[in-house]
Amino acid sequence: MKRVLRIGLPLVLGLVGVGLLAFRLWRGPDPETILANIDVPPSPVLSAEEELATFRTAPDFRVELVAAEPLIVDPVAMDWDDEGRLYVVEMRGFMGDINGGGEDRPVGRVVVLEDTDHDGRMDQSRVFLEGLVMPRAIAVLPEGILIGVPPDLLLCRDSNADLRCNEAEKQRLTHYAAGPGNVEHRENGLLPGIDGWIYNAKSNRRFRLDRSDNGDEVGLEIGETIPRGQWGIAQDDQGRLYYNHNSGFLYVDTFPAEYTLRQAATATQLNRPGINVDLGGGEEVWGVRVAAGLNRADQPGTLRPNGHQKGPTAISGLVIQRGDQYGTDYRGDAFVPEAGGSALSRFSIAFDGATPRATHHLYDDPDFGHREFIASSDERFRPVDARVGPDGAIWVIDMYRGVIQHAQFVSDHLRAYVEAHDLAPPGETGRIWRVVRSDRPIDYTAAPLSTLEAQLRGLDHANGWVRDRAQRRLVFERNVAAASSLRDSRRFSDRGRVHALWTLEGLGALDADTWRVAVHSDSESLRRTALRVGESLLPDQSDAFRAAAIRLLDDPELGVRLQALHSLGALPAAKRPVGRLAALAREGGPLERQAALSSLSGLERETLDTELTRDGEADPAWIRALTTASFLAAQHATDAPQTVVGILDRITERDEDELALAMLEGIRDAQELPANMRVVLPAAHPLFDDAPTDSERGEAVARIRLGFTWNGDPSPGGARPLTSEEEETRERGARLFAATCASCHGEHGRGHAGLAPPLVGSSWVRDADAWLVRIALHGLRGPIEVRGEQWNRVMPGHGHDPRFDDDTLAGLLTHLRRSWGHADRPISRETVARIRAETTDHSGPWTTDELMALPVDHRLDRFTGIYRIPIVGVELRVGRQGARLDIGRGEAGPGELREVADGIFAGQGVHL
Repeated sequence: MKRVLRIGLPLVLGLVGVGLLAFRLWRGPDPETILANIDVPPSPVLSAEEELATFRTAPDFRVELVAAEPLIVDPVAMDWDDEGRLYVVEMRGFMGDINGGGEDRPVGRVVVLEDTDHDGRMDQSRVFLEGLVMPRAIAVLPEGILIGVPPDLLLCRDSNADLRCNEAEKQRLTHYAAGPGNVEHRENGLLPGIDGWIYNAKSNRRFRLDRSDNGDEVGLEIGETIPRGQWGIAQDDQGRLYYNHNSGFLYVDTFPAEYTLRQAATATQLNRPGINVDLGGGEEVWGVRVAAGLNRADQPGTLRPNGHQKGPTAISGLVIQRGDQYGTDYRGDAFVPEAGGSALSRFSIAFDGATPRATHHLYDDPDFGHREFIASSDERFRPVDARVGPDGAIWVIDMYRGVIQHAQFVSDHLRAYVEAHDLAPPGETGRIWRVVRSDRPIDYTAAPLSTLEAQLRGLDHANGWVRDRAQRRLVFERNVAAASSLRDSRRFSDRGRVHALWTLEGLGALDADTWRVAVHSDSESLRRTALRVGESLLPDQSDAFRAAAIRLLDDPELGVRLQALHSLGALPAAKRPVGRLAALAREGGPLERQAALSSLSGLERETLDTELTRDGEADPAWIRALTTASFLAAQHATDAPQTVVGILDRITERDEDELALAMLEGIRDAQELPANMRVVLPAAHPLFDDAPTDSERGEAVARIRLGFTWNGDPSPGGARPLTSEEEETRERGARLFAATCASCHGEHGRGHAGLAPPLVGSSWVRDADAWLVRIALHGLRGPIEVRGEQWNRVMPGHGHDPRFDDDTLAGLLTHLRRSWGHADRPISRETVARIRAETTDHSGPWTTDELMALPVDHRLDRFTGIYRIPIVGVELRVGRQGARLDIGRGEAGPGELREVADGIFAGQGVHL
């Protein structure tokens, strides 16, 4: 009835009403109505055998119990040793109650499970390491057991083989998941990659172990990488990395993302072609139970009319099926747990050139129409991670508990639901399941890897788990006798040769002849791998490597061509084929342009000059990207101001043409990246001499103006300095931002694709105190538009978190207002306290419509009013509509004013 009445409102509100009506119809039925009309079944604690009966599986699959309490409790991570023993991380301290109490207790453990009678079910459990606070990650390596225990990364070497990590056997390598912050948003994963590096989710670091010659000490090399995902990380047979976010099923890097870090422009872009590619966008969850206990169940779009979960909310660790037990039809598929929905989803993945596509497989269900690969009617089934085991099947970690949402983000709805259904007590339970294809045989014993011959055979095993362990064992043991066998291409299939190449590279034994055979192979995966491992031959084989990489720039496979483009950047600058790289950037798409920029690192400026003067039609998009790279690189040159002046000179030398505009836009792009600094020129530059804003070029100049200053600059820009008290508060808020908000929005406010929008340049950050404070206190529910891009996620509020008191929250929001080029007014403690008091009755995240309907003191309000032009006797009225300014005169209708730069606006025929 309310929706019908909204249409009858006056016209000025009717359009808004219709818009809201369409929005709510699209979002689905009212959640209060759904929750009131569904029967919520009880959620008793079931035995493992009882829980097993709740699973509905895909045809021809069954679920087997591997282990249950009391052998394990609260498992969150696992890995096997070469003998097939299972090491399990128990996060026993997680959510001791609905308020998260007791998480500082040293009750976490690592246990070792064994199947002594080889029947597929663990029958023995021993404590390997105990007294841990919230342990979270593990990797069983030849060097020892690597364990992530905040704040440390530990290496435990079981020197006496008693399956116990004694104090003398424990070595701290570095910090891990350290500092304050939510347990859901800190480092985890410890995935040994095919390239010898160990990768993590929610981290911009990767590791590589280095054993000393006498084996007594293990060193750690820390490398820079890009932040990936939230919880869980996996790789395919080519070493491509896959990850996810709580509301996003599956993302992939289609090539090694570290190549983008060589160049500041490609390193700091939010959206990088081929990186963080969303493979599950828009996909829904199809469980087999009423999901009233979801944290967001009281929010529109979370539940279907039958009370079942609609969108993902608790996606966790994932696995790529590289085992052999399911057969070739499932090889390379992704299996993704949804802990909130008690389900395991399957996605098959295919590559069209370098473009990945995923298909979400659903299965017929007699009661609900569709369901996931595995779905349980037991609300306490909490799949938090999955791995391929020594038997080639997928193993699933089931934390088995009522509450999986961390206290920091528990909604009022969930709190009430948990209390009503007695879900809070952890219960000291936990299970591990094996998902078996029932029409194929399975061998529960691990393939032997104790001898050199067994390890060499293992490199070509059908199960990727065996191949990975064989490779790591060969590299660790440094057996010189292995090198000759590894170089024999006749010994291995193409799949085995990929591992043999990486093994030789890890041993430092890759020779030019073996590499040359691989780089000329008929196998696309071998050619691509040969290029990557061949970078280790430099600089001794620079000429041969250069020739091979240039030849493969014409390869029929785009993946090989991209790898060649990236690998050429590993050559010394004098040997890189600059002209060829630039030509491929001009002629190719976004992937080629990005790769070329990465490989032109250090050569940006000379490439830009050449491109501007070359014969033939230039590509404005390439000039824009090259200018961004050149401008950032120029800021770090030894003669930075003069180098920047040279770029500005190139613009002034050109008339108002397309390339000049492209260069101006390129500078603007650079100014929005974290690597940018405000440039202090040696003197005023002609480019800024009273540049009129009544032209496209003038607007472009105005947009970059505040990024430059010089001695005597008449308009240096910037806001008033903060008082000492405000600065102290801002610094405290900045520390809280780094510990909390940065995990989603990025330390430089650039956001993370698929997870959280950028804060840089966001009108929701800059424009109104009333908006920003409310979002921070209560959260925000999409859809929302940020800088022209649509986002449809849910940000939780932080008003309940004691760390976000009025003073610290004011400092945090002031930090947002004074970072990344912002020069906006600070937010006071009094403002936060007032809004907090005014909104005590507000529950749940805000929507943009609710925020826009509020009367606010807006950043643009200071520009509203009547502007008189005495010479022509014209009065112009400027008013604000939402987040924009309108301008009109007399009977003429209002026109929109665009903000060209801070305080500079332009509209049709009007410039202020």
